[in-house]
Amino acid sequence: MGSCVERTWSSGETPTPEARSVKSRPNVDTSRGLALTCLFISLSCHGQVKYVVELARALAATAGVHRVDLLTRQISCPDVDWTYGEPVEMLERLSSGDDDGDESGGGGAYIVRLPCGPRDQYIPKEELWPHIPEFVDRALSHVTNVARALGEQLQPPPSDAPATALAAPVWPYVIHGHYADAAEVAANLASALNVPMVMTGHSLGRNKLEQLLKLGRMHGPEIQGTYKIARRIEAEETGLDTAEMVVTSTKQEIEEQWGLYDGFDLMVERKLRVRQRRGVSSLGRYMPRMAVIPPGMDFSFVDTQDTADGDGADLQMLIDPVKAKKALPPIWSEILRFFTNPHKPMILALSRPDPKKNITTLLKAYGESRKLRELANLTLILGNRDDIDDMAGGGGTVLTAVLKLIDRYDLYGQVAYPKHHKQTDVPHIYRLAAKTKVVQNLKSPHPVFPSTMPKI
Repeated sequence: MGSCVERTWSSGETPTPEARSVKSRPNVDTSRGLALTCLFISLSCHGQVKYVVELARALAATAGVHRVDLLTRQISCPDVDWTYGEPVEMLERLSSGDDDGDESGGGGAYIVRLPCGPRDQYIPKEELWPHIPEFVDRALSHVTNVARALGEQLQPPPSDAPATALAAPVWPYVIHGHYADAAEVAANLASALNVPMVMTGHSLGRNKLEQLLKLGRMHGPEIQGTYKIARRIEAEETGLDTAEMVVTSTKQEIEEQWGLYDGFDLMVERKLRVRQRRGVSSLGRYMPRMAVIPPGMDFSFVDTQDTADGDGADLQMLIDPVKAKKALPPIWSEILRFFTNPHKPMILALSRPDPKKNITTLLKAYGESRKLRELANLTLILGNRDDIDDMAGGGGTVLTAVLKLIDRYDLYGQVAYPKHHKQTDVPHIYRLAAKTKVVQNLKSPHPVFPSTMPKI
């Protein structure tokens, strides 16, 4: 279940109602600021998890930010990695602070895992809705304990204060909820603590419902039973009612996706923003401000190669053990071993094994086109797996369908589907595709965070 609540705290008193407006927020001591990010992570590898973790690290490394917490559900079962059962995990250490985690008041960025529902089993995100109140209660307890610990650490009582005097808690500065379930968690926490809330939808329920109905493969009751879509939309509407700002990746998301919601009207939002800038009363109307922040790129792990290392050489020279000037990246060997003719152009699809990524549609199109099969090989990079039967969520279903389609169309020697790859392998995968004169690899009609390359 991809839910996350992100908060930035400042030292000082609990924000007043007047401070709920981002632009009218009173001055704070940013040298003691605290950022808290609460993340309800989906174990089905939803894309937003990576972005929120990167956001937490970046916030923790920002001047004026003392602490960032990512809150997620704690899971201790053999179906997932053992780290999901660890109560606290450090992501980034504050250079000038101690490295104590959890509720000790230490600075830096942390993943804090809270019990929510059965701790010994993975629960799909569609089934986690009944456990949201429990998560809110535990998150509120964690926030309160951290606020008190930070108060004692950052602003202890004056020396002449009575011995029984307590330090003022350092309350959150802002909450940021990612995805629908996190939006509901964020809205509840923001209301309880009276602090501003920011929201990022990543994937929206009304848009998903519209697309599923257009496809015609599922009807309303079936969609509701499978995706609990009405409950998801309700949570998104709750987030809209509470959030001061909604972060989107494109203008299309604002106009064509958020525009479907009762809590948002583009024209009204623009008019209210103008009235706010002019200092004119909004007559009691409220609507969150929409901010477009396109996704960026992290080049820190990219191993650049100069032309002297053969970047300008053709593929045959690079993979020829006699002519090659340096060893091939291991992922190249993992991919090329599938192909009867590795010199053909490559169609590349890189994504998690999720039904909405249209992997099976791509594979059917490839299998049914003799001309395409003669022209190019197909490479499918679909996450990591050891045993398909052990994959959580719908990943195993997608991989099983892929293997059946490869067998149906007899695509052996033409389709690569390696079991493992690392983050650092991705640049090498794209470089290999470029060397083969990649033809096309766009799959999803609405990629919010596209993981594939454009046509080359």
